[in-house]
Amino acid sequence: MKRYKLFLILFAFAGFLWSCESTSPLVNEVQLSLVTGNFEAALETVNTAIDEDPSNYIAHFYKGVVLSSQAESFEDPTEREEYYARAKDSYDTARSLMEEMEETPVELEELNNTVVSYWADEYNMAVNIQNDDSLFNATEDPYRTSLAHLQNAVTINPDSAMTYQVLSSTHFQLEQIDQAIATYEQAMERMEEPEASDYEYLTSLYLYDSQYEKAITMAEDALERNPGNSMFVQFMADAYIQSGERDRAIEIVQDLIDEEPDNPQYRRVLGTQIYQSVEELGNEASDMYEELFELRQEVRGLSGEERAEAEERIEDLNQEIDEIEADIDELTQISVEQMEKVIELEPESESANFILGIIYQNRAANLFERRNNTTDNAQANEYDTMARDVLRDALVYYERAAEINPDNPENWQSLFQVYTTLGMEEKAAEAMEKAGFEN
Repeated sequence: MKRYKLFLILFAFAGFLWSCESTSPLVNEVQLSLVTGNFEAALETVNTAIDEDPSNYIAHFYKGVVLSSQAESFEDPTEREEYYARAKDSYDTARSLMEEMEETPVELEELNNTVVSYWADEYNMAVNIQNDDSLFNATEDPYRTSLAHLQNAVTINPDSAMTYQVLSSTHFQLEQIDQAIATYEQAMERMEEPEASDYEYLTSLYLYDSQYEKAITMAEDALERNPGNSMFVQFMADAYIQSGERDRAIEIVQDLIDEEPDNPQYRRVLGTQIYQSVEELGNEASDMYEELFELRQEVRGLSGEERAEAEERIEDLNQEIDEIEADIDELTQISVEQMEKVIELEPESESANFILGIIYQNRAANLFERRNNTTDNAQANEYDTMARDVLRDALVYYERAAEINPDNPENWQSLFQVYTTLGMEEKAAEAMEKAGFEN
C-alpha cells in the first residue's frame, strides 16, 4: 500500500516531575532510586507507603511515575504497554483521591502534566518515525513500530482524540481496515465538534470497506452539519451506486438540484457519479464482447448439440449486451446534460470542460467497440460515423480546457489522442509537442 506522509503535531514537555521541589522523604527516596535506575527499590518504597496508608495520593502518584519511567527504559516499544497500563491505574487512583479532598492539592496539576508528558513522549516517537524520512528508512518495520508507540500513548492517556486519528491512519497503512475504522470512531467520540474532514475520512473508510449503510448515515449526518458541502453528497451517491441502488443515488442528488438548480456542485456530483456507473457498465460490456468473439470463433468448429449450445449462448450474450448498451446510452445522456449545465454555470471551469471531454471520448470508444463487434457492415459504418461525430464533441471541450489552462499537459495529451484518431495530423503534432511528448 502506498505510504502517505503524515504531517503531525509534535508536543514537547519539560520535566514537570523534577521541577517540583519537595522535602517529602518518600519523594526524595523515589527520585534517588529513579536516578540510579533502581525501579524495584522505587516500587518497594511506594508500595510500602500505600500499604501503610491506602489514601496516600502522593504514593499512588509516584507509583505511576515509577512505572512510566520503567516503561520508557525498554528499547522495544511493544514491551512498554503493560507498565503504562499499571501506571495509569496508579494515576487514576491518585487523581480520584485528590478530587475527593475538600481542597484540591497542588499535585493534581502536576499529575495531569506528568501524564501528558509521558503521552507526548510516545506520541512524538510515533509521528517522528512517520514524518522523518531518514528515521522512517532506518526503522525496522516503521509502521508497526510507530503503531506500538501510539498504543502506548493511548494506554497512558486514552482521552486524546488526536492519538486515535494517527492510530487510524497507521492501521490503514498496515491494511488493517477494521482497526482503522474502529480507532477513528473512537477519535470522533472524543471530539467536542468533529470537523468536516473527520466526517470525510471516516466516510471514505466505510466506503473503502464496503460498509455502505454506515457511509450513507455518516454522510447524511455530515451534510446536516455542513450544508452545501458537495463532498458528502458525492459520498452518499457513491454509496448508493456501489450498493446497487443507482436510482436512489440519482434521486437524492436530483432532489438537491431541484432545491438549488443553480448549484453547479450538485450537478457535477450527479454527472460524475452517474458516469462511474457508465464506466463499470462499459467494462462489463467489453468482457461480454470478448466472450462473444471467442464463441463466434469456436462455433465454426462445432456441430450438433455443442454448436446449438454455443449459438444459444451467443444469442443470450447479444441480448445482454443490448440491455447494457441501452443503459450506457441513457446514463451517458444524463451525465452529459448535467456537465453541460455545470459549464453553463461555470464556463471558465477547466475541470468541468475536461470531464465532459472525457465523457464524450469514452462514449466514442464505446461506439467504436460496437462497430468492431457487429457483423453488419452497414451498422458498422453507422457506428463509425457516430463515434467520430462524438469525438468532435470531445474536441470542443478538450480545446476549451486547454484554452483555459494551456500549461496543463493532460489537456494536450487528450487532444493528441483525439486528433490522432480523427486523422488531424498537424493538430496532433502540435498537441504532442505541447504535451511534452518526445516523439
